[in-house]
Amino acid sequence: MKNQLLVTAIGEDRPGIVANLTEIVAKHGGNLEASRMAILGGEFAAISLVTVSQDQCQALESALDALKKEGMTIVCKKTKAISQDRFAGYTFYKIALTGADHEGIVHKISAHLRDLNINFQSVETDIANAPETGSPLFTMHAAIAVPPAISYEALSKVLAKLADEEAVEIDLVSSAVIEGEMVRV
Repeated sequence: MKNQLLVTAIGEDRPGIVANLTEIVAKHGGNLEASRMAILGGEFAAISLVTVSQDQCQALESALDALKKEGMTIVCKKTKAISQDRFAGYTFYKIALTGADHEGIVHKISAHLRDLNINFQSVETDIANAPETGSPLFTMHAAIAVPPAISYEALSKVLAKLADEEAVEIDLVSSAVIEGEMVRV
């Protein structure tokens, strides 16, 4: 039987971190099923879902823990797949938000969506300089699961109101894919 292990790794960025992590996983017969890795500030951060056999799980955790000697912070947590029924009837959308950077944007959006029982599947945020002005431009890309009781129209209205309040643009896009292209709802 395979175990699922959620592995987070944080450490000062340097060449070879990904190779070191994946080498340890491979040496223990593990499979890196999903991961997100990035340099944030001056730190490398990774969160990965690893499957590994029951008899190798403890050895893998110990080998990863040894990376602490190299200045890494490592956390391993056993997990399991979400029940297929959890999001039955839900509709999946992607949100793309862009606007002048200011404090509280993510909190305002996430709090309103939480109050509607909308679940974030993933979120990415970034700040870049706007092309013409050079002023900080905030972007957020999120995948969300929307309960059956909330229509596209109702969600669009909520997001339009939030966009006005936060002085940002928010696009709501269906996660349905036709011929490799996103389809606007």
